[in-house]
Amino acid sequence: MLIVCPSCSSRYELDAAKLGPAGRKVRCASCQTLWHVDPAQENFPEAPSAAETQALLNEELERASEIDAQISAVASEHTDTVEPPPPPPRKPGKGKPSPAKGAKTGQSHPRRAATFVALGLGGAVLLGLLVWQRNLAVRGAPQLAIVFEKLGLPINIRGLSFSAVESGLVEDGQNRFLVVEGDVTNISKGRAPMPPIEVAVKDAAGQTLYTWTTEAPRPSLEPAELVRFRARLASPPEAGKSVLVRFTSAKPKGLASAH
Repeated sequence: MLIVCPSCSSRYELDAAKLGPAGRKVRCASCQTLWHVDPAQENFPEAPSAAETQALLNEELERASEIDAQISAVASEHTDTVEPPPPPPRKPGKGKPSPAKGAKTGQSHPRRAATFVALGLGGAVLLGLLVWQRNLAVRGAPQLAIVFEKLGLPINIRGLSFSAVESGLVEDGQNRFLVVEGDVTNISKGRAPMPPIEVAVKDAAGQTLYTWTTEAPRPSLEPAELVRFRARLASPPEAGKSVLVRFTSAKPKGLASAH
C-alpha cells in the first residue's frame, strides 16, 4: 500500500500486512512527522502508471544527453586547430629554419589547454557522482566516510536513524539498572535489515567505561516504519555520565567486558 506524509506529502510503499488490525505509527524520513496509519483507509493516491514512469525516465535521459552535449561543446571550443605563424623570411647566409619544428611548437599550447579542460570536466563529473552516490562510494571505500563528514555531508549506509533516545537509572531493591531506550526509523525507500544495537557508557571526559550489545527489536523495518528499542544494564559504572547508541555487526554476547 502507498502512504503519504500529511505534512510534506512524501510517499512511501508499505506492506499492508505489517500494519496489523489496529494500524501502526510511522515517521516521515523527510520531515520527521509522526502519524498513525489505519489499514482500513482507502483514500491512498494511486501509484504512477507504466506510461508515467516511462515518461519520467525519458525526461531524465534527455537531461543527461543535454549535459553531455554541453560538455562536448566546451571541450571542442578549446580543441580547435590553431594555424602556425608563417615562417620568417629567409636571410642570406643564414640557415634554413625548420617549418616542422615551428608548427609543432605553435600547436602544443592549445592541445595542452584542451587536455587540462577535459581533465577538469572529468574530475568535476566524477566528484558530482561521488557526492550524489556517497553511500555507495563509502560501501566500496570506507575511508571516504571521513572525507564526506569533513565536508558536512551525512553518511547513512544502513538507512536507519535513531531518535528520542533516553537513559535513566532504575533501582529495584538492592539492584541498580541503567535503562536506555529510543526510536529507530527506516529512512530509506526500501526494506532495511536491523542489526544489533551497541550501547556505550561514557564518563565526563567522553572516555568509554563499558559497552554491551543487545538484540534488535525487529529483524527489519519497512520504509518509514518506526520501532521502539530498550536495553538494560545491571550495576552500571558509577562514573558514567552519558551513553552512545549505535548499530553494530557484532552478535550479542551478554554483558561485554569493561574498557
